[in-house]
Amino acid sequence: MTTGFRLCFLTAVLCLAPAIQAASAPMPAAPVYRVALVDHFYPPLDALDNTEARRRHRHLHGPLDLDADEFPEPFYHGDLVEMIAAHPQLIFLRYPLAHGGAPMEKILQRLQQIETRFTQHPVDALLLAWESSTLISAFEKPLRQDNVKHYQALIRDWGKQYPVWQHSWQIIRQLERLAGLGIHVFTIAGNGGRGMVNTFSFARGVTTVGASEPELAHFVANNAFVDIQARAAYPLLSLRDAQGEMLGYDLDNDQCVDIPAARLSAGYQPASHYARQHWQVLKGSSFAAPAALKAQLVGEQATPCGHPAAL
Repeated sequence: MTTGFRLCFLTAVLCLAPAIQAASAPMPAAPVYRVALVDHFYPPLDALDNTEARRRHRHLHGPLDLDADEFPEPFYHGDLVEMIAAHPQLIFLRYPLAHGGAPMEKILQRLQQIETRFTQHPVDALLLAWESSTLISAFEKPLRQDNVKHYQALIRDWGKQYPVWQHSWQIIRQLERLAGLGIHVFTIAGNGGRGMVNTFSFARGVTTVGASEPELAHFVANNAFVDIQARAAYPLLSLRDAQGEMLGYDLDNDQCVDIPAARLSAGYQPASHYARQHWQVLKGSSFAAPAALKAQLVGEQATPCGHPAAL
């Protein structure tokens, strides 16, 4: 090998080395976000005294009967919200609300708990799919964002006479405190229609989500404090395997089983027992908000089935 050839060969190797290293370097891991959910969830089995107590609880609080046995499935509002938000890059931390009593007071306590635990148990996002709504005309019509301090002051004054508004005022302030920690806070437009406003949307730094479907304008609020819109109606579609056996229900039309057939209360039933599309439809800004949260944190790209369990 001549000297000139050796120099050319060494130069080629040195030039290729960075490319070889770059090709072999591992791709950076996709970021994972911790999301706090404040909501009603189906309670663990040891939370209720006996089988009859569980049956009564589900009849009172379960929104879905998918197998037509007149017994709601073991999924409550928060469980369904979480299913729509589910993504491999999202980890959910549940802050369950006890049923009964004053819900605003319980919401406030959970929000305060999130702040208290933030140093040891930080979260990246918070979803509060609840509302404390009233007539827009109680403030001014139309609403104006630059008058938000005045609207907050009115709620504070109402709270001097009515405890529910005292708690709503405190929740607004607490949402602002959490947003100030760098948490992406999402709440809902509310389901009172054109003339109503969810007063939680008066919290500065909070993202309020409404419905993208024009046909829901009579149902989901849309005003100056609605920041973004997302899909708010979800038909429940049954999924079957290649042999036609029932796999379960898909809530968000991503061809993934969100509610497995094995978890339906009627037990095994042939696929013919289930309609391709269930007559019930999940509908409301409570279901737009988790879709918007997912889109903002991880994008709207298709993802494989299988989601991490809630913590």
